[in-house]
Amino acid sequence: MEIVTGAINTLLLKFAKLLVGEYKLQKGVKKEIESLQKELISLGAALRKVSEVPVDQIDEQVKIWARDVRELSYDIEDSIDTFMVVAHHQIAREIKDIKKLLEDASKRHERYKIDDAVIARRSESIDPRLGAMYRKETELVGLDGPKNVLVKTLMKEDGKLRQHQDIISIVGFGGLGKTTIANALLHELKVKFDCHFFALVSNKPDIRNILKSILHQLDNKADIFEGLADFQLINKIREFLQNKRFLCVIDDIWEESAWDVIKLALPDGDHGSKIITTTRKMAVAKCVGGAIFELKPLSYDDSYKLLSKRVFDTEDGFPLELSEVTRSILKKCGGLPLAIITIASLLASKPMQIQEWEKVNNSIGLGLGNNLDVDNMRKILSLSYYDLPPHLKTCLLYLSKYPEDTIIRKDILIWSWIAEGFITNEGEQHGKSLQEIGEAYFNELLNKSLIQAVDIGSICDRDGQVHACQVHDMVLELTNMLSAEEGFVTLMPSDDKEEGILVPAVPKKVRRLSYSYRFRNSTNGYATAHARGSLSQVRSFTAIGDVRSLPPLTIFRVLRVLILGNCLRLEDKHLKDFGKLYNLRFLRLGNIRKLPKCIGNLQFLQTLDIRDASSVIQLPPSFVRLRQLVRMIAHRVRLPYDLTLENMKSLQELQCVGLTENLMQGLCDLTGLRILNLLLSSDDDCDIFREAFINNLQKHNGLQQLTLKTPGRFSLDFMQGAPCCLQRFVSNGLFYRGFPQWVNSSLSCLTILSIKLDNYMKQEYLVTLAELPSLRFLRINAFDAVEMKDVKVEDKKRRLIIYSGACAFRCLQEFHFYCKRMGLSFEPRAMQELRRLCLQFSVQRTIDALGEIDIGLENLPSLQHVFVDLGRSETPGEEIQEAEAAIRKATNDHHNNPSLDFGSVDAMLSSRMRLRIH
Repeated sequence: MEIVTGAINTLLLKFAKLLVGEYKLQKGVKKEIESLQKELISLGAALRKVSEVPVDQIDEQVKIWARDVRELSYDIEDSIDTFMVVAHHQIAREIKDIKKLLEDASKRHERYKIDDAVIARRSESIDPRLGAMYRKETELVGLDGPKNVLVKTLMKEDGKLRQHQDIISIVGFGGLGKTTIANALLHELKVKFDCHFFALVSNKPDIRNILKSILHQLDNKADIFEGLADFQLINKIREFLQNKRFLCVIDDIWEESAWDVIKLALPDGDHGSKIITTTRKMAVAKCVGGAIFELKPLSYDDSYKLLSKRVFDTEDGFPLELSEVTRSILKKCGGLPLAIITIASLLASKPMQIQEWEKVNNSIGLGLGNNLDVDNMRKILSLSYYDLPPHLKTCLLYLSKYPEDTIIRKDILIWSWIAEGFITNEGEQHGKSLQEIGEAYFNELLNKSLIQAVDIGSICDRDGQVHACQVHDMVLELTNMLSAEEGFVTLMPSDDKEEGILVPAVPKKVRRLSYSYRFRNSTNGYATAHARGSLSQVRSFTAIGDVRSLPPLTIFRVLRVLILGNCLRLEDKHLKDFGKLYNLRFLRLGNIRKLPKCIGNLQFLQTLDIRDASSVIQLPPSFVRLRQLVRMIAHRVRLPYDLTLENMKSLQELQCVGLTENLMQGLCDLTGLRILNLLLSSDDDCDIFREAFINNLQKHNGLQQLTLKTPGRFSLDFMQGAPCCLQRFVSNGLFYRGFPQWVNSSLSCLTILSIKLDNYMKQEYLVTLAELPSLRFLRINAFDAVEMKDVKVEDKKRRLIIYSGACAFRCLQEFHFYCKRMGLSFEPRAMQELRRLCLQFSVQRTIDALGEIDIGLENLPSLQHVFVDLGRSETPGEEIQEAEAAIRKATNDHHNNPSLDFGSVDAMLSSRMRLRIH
């Protein structure tokens, strides 16, 4: 809620902690704090009212007051945090000063009549979406394909009349063309119906006016109904539509409650009526019911045609010298028709010179300037922003610190929100963990189409959840504008004088600072900001790119989030004295050789992320003093041999830490562990404690993810069981001589399983795996039965049949099977939810044993993608070509026409690892 109420919410929690905590406060000070709490609650309520008004509609005096109160709340929180960290700080004097400042803010609130000014805000006289309702049919570049699909869906005949009317909802982000398509459908199909109407709902619907508008469109004499109540208007509409075949568009529904009223006016019937709705929210579309059509961005070709048509009034294309900059512009528009049309209006007014087009290109994401079309686009896109509750506005604007096209990990984002205090588990969220609340916030932004899901290709990305996201460049343009307006995030100014880039000035107080590779030589920017004293209040610092000019970290006295994960030229010297950052909650480092010894001073640290610091192999002794640490994510590290983690009771996630005997003893006491990723030594002298520890893990009932890795190769047959709530089990370098007995249907939560068998795959193993009720990702690496001595001849030539059945592999969406002999055979409608299939085998061995390659790909009803590694080194080229042709024919004949790739599994996995993710 930070962008709305500043730090007021977290301040209230901290004041409450001061009153009941271990701090020895005088009685008078406690009363003062209770008085401050009441004052803060009142100011917070006023700020929330202000936040409901678009920035361009807020009175300037109100805007200044709101910004001052937010800034004051930050300063107060910094003072309270300093007291809580440094106990000798004089809190009584601070409380008096704080009270005086808050009283002054309250007086200004009354003097300026803030509430009255908010209530009296002007309403928008022109709806910016009206243009989409009157778009010409010839302007539907790229949208005619989706429109034709919808026409076929709406008008299909099944030989019998339906009891209920057909409903279809068009879902997508603002500016994709939902209204344009819906209106085009209405005009094309209306002749086939007895009557039709178009109702615009909007994010703040006036239900009475909507009902009256519908009546006016249906009945020219509707003026006589002017004095009727809402329920009477609904009855009149129902009477008019009864026994008629009607077509209607209910456009731009934001809330389920609005649809719940409007649908009362639409009678059911067996006349084949059609209802088209549009919405930005998937939850609303599901509430409406019926079919859902998710509108996608335009393809590059259609985007190119649309831009060309709007700039040159032809789809033929651009002059050759503008092709490169045009490609860059279209990439930033991301297939959003509204953005393309807006940029086209800018380009059409510019000289046909590459320098002018480069200016427009460089300005996207950093401030497009102002003209009527740009303002209109911002208003349309900002509707989604102003519809958000306060806490989601804050979380969305936080993304403005990332450069365009950045892939952002969900875990980094959520724990940054937590570190900043954006997430609390008070009120309705009481009883949920901070991470669970953060997950809910992330998913809400996804469902509202404000961020876009990204597949980062890792195994952990296969559990049905989204683990990374990107922000559309046009949404980034909006968030950057709003963030700059409120001083929420500051992009470090550049020494580069790139034309067209509008770099914001450094504000007097910088709260969140982002230093991007875009600004390559920002030495003077730091110096200027520091000289003004504006960096001492920085709460979050993120750097991406070359950080040679990184300022001394000690100037960030109240820093809570420090991200230096993807930095060039980051050196150990840059971290000198960073142990003085006492308020630090989130720390991400990369490209350093060792962790500073002073890291143990960071008593409030919750996340330590050094996964990009591959040179760090040993944790310093002070690490075990991080008693509030929740997450430790590394590349490959060890704890000092004479230390344990038994005092780090807050740990929930421990990744890529080498298992030693002392570590094992400490981990057994960490009952809060949820995620564990261990590196196991293959030394013989480790066998005893290694086996005892792993078998002890099944007592950790809360453990959800377990990954075991080893640089060597040894058996896991000794593993007797697994935690009952285990969701993911991945083993790399370890194997089972037989099928693990603990893998059975009792693991009801298991979604990801990756194992290696030092044996050939048997039919009964598949039967057991098919019974896992939640399994979504399965990877099996098995021996070829032909290579094994004690296997019967008939077993060596037996196929592995994957049978159909409602309960067999009922959730499985991705299956990897690696074996020299491809003996899999899919029965019709086997693995009904399977989307991705990855196979690795030898063509030569498969043909020698089975005579042919016939997997039965056509029997997988939901298949979308196939990847095949044919083990080329073992097979003559001619047989490889024949195998590829057979597999390609099977995918071509499949009704889904799934994509097909041939290559090396190892190369595929390594290419995924090279993705730049922040």
